[in-house]
Order: sequence, then structure tokens, then C-alpha cells
Amino acid sequence: MAPPTVLARRVEPEEPTHACIRCGRPGVPAELALCDQCNPLELAQPSATQVHGIAALGIILFVVVLAVLGRGALAGAGPFAGVVDGVSPAADGLAVTLVVSNKGTKSAATTCRIVLDSHPVGGPGELVQTPVIPAGSSARFSVDVTKLGTAPIGLAADCQTP
Repeated sequence: MAPPTVLARRVEPEEPTHACIRCGRPGVPAELALCDQCNPLELAQPSATQVHGIAALGIILFVVVLAVLGRGALAGAGPFAGVVDGVSPAADGLAVTLVVSNKGTKSAATTCRIVLDSHPVGGPGELVQTPVIPAGSSARFSVDVTKLGTAPIGLAADCQTP
């Protein structure tokens, strides 16, 4: 005799739910944000578009505030011009003397890239930090560089303006 056939019942998946955004109580339907206890009057709830729009607006506002603060902090610094004044051998590289001038209206420090004077772009180089240079003046200082060998060679300085 053939075994009896069992009809499989198809079970419908339950409606997706999430926790209430105010109290954390589980079981709130996906189209709602608040549970019945947090919204007893069944007031209109924010849509996903509204929530995402508020978040996007907050991010954009934050970026604008940072840009304004950054502009205020960097305004008047530079432009900077750097010249290699001397090169001499050092214990583990070269001692380079730089003269960097700040042509701006604000005291600031910058970075200069020391490179071979014959290959200013794309060749080997080393970044050095300058001391704070007063507005409208120059600073003369020495730094040791290790990436350009130990024999004195022709070097150039490319100083950045922030």
C-alpha cells in the first residue's frame, strides 16, 4: 500500500518589523517608526525620505562649516618661496640650508620638497617641515636629508602654499 501523501502547507512569511526608534520595543511594522505606546494618537510619522533628507542636510551643513573654518585658518598664509642656499655632506646624508620666504599676511609654517635641480618633477625627493615664518619675512634653516645620497649635488626646493 502506498504511504499517505501529506500536503505541505505553504507558510506566508510574517511582515518585516523593527524596533521602535524611541523606546526600542520590538515588533513595529516596517512602514511605521514608532510603536503604539510612543505614538498613542497615531500622529503622522516621518517617512524614510524625510529622515534621510535631514541626515544629508546635516552632513552638507557640517562640510560647509568645516570649509569656512579651514578657509579662515589658512587665509593669509603664503605664498611661500624656497631656495637652496647650501649643500654639504652630513653623517647619513646631506645637510641642506634653505631660505624660505612667506609673502603672505599671516605667520605660518609649510612643507618644502627637496629635489634634484636637474629633475624637479618626478625624481627622488624628500619633504621637510619649515619652522613658523613670520608674515612678509624669510627664515634660513638647515635640515638633514637622507634620500638624496651623501655627495653634495645641485638641489632645488619646492615649497607648498596651504
